[in-house]
Amino acid sequence: MKQLCTFFIATTLFIANTNYCTAQVNVNDSLALVDLYNSTDGAHWTNNSGWLNRSVNTWFGITIVSHRVTELVLQYNNLQGTLPSSLGKLTHLTNLDLYNNSLFGSIPSSLGNLPNLQYIQLGFNKLTGSIPLSFSNLRNLTIFGVDNNLLTGKVPSLANTTKLSDIFFK
Repeated sequence: MKQLCTFFIATTLFIANTNYCTAQVNVNDSLALVDLYNSTDGAHWTNNSGWLNRSVNTWFGITIVSHRVTELVLQYNNLQGTLPSSLGKLTHLTNLDLYNNSLFGSIPSSLGNLPNLQYIQLGFNKLTGSIPLSFSNLRNLTIFGVDNNLLTGKVPSLANTTKLSDIFFK
């Protein structure tokens, strides 16, 4: 089922591009969102309105600017599962808010390579492991929240994140 949904979205976007229509969202962005849906039991989210059955720009919790996903806001939405590393392909993402769900496993290091990320809130989940060293690359980060998880290890240096105003750890 997961592969079928991914194939469907990729095919739809390819056909739209070959018919000289402007795709409503970057193909890599849409595939990363499908990965998130599949890896976090999207069928049982509190609100999964539009996901996988309508245009990506109508999906609950998604903001698109100039055909790129800029915000992914799904807090308090019953996401259960692991974060896929493909989220690191959302290179225009500025806001990642997955606060208060049931996410477990490690934080993908690919998130630390998102050049535009300003806000990341992963607090009140069940994430384990350590905060990836790649998070020291997040130069535009202003708010960083990973409180109330099961994280271990040292916090990476955030010296390069000169815009950081709020940090939530515990």
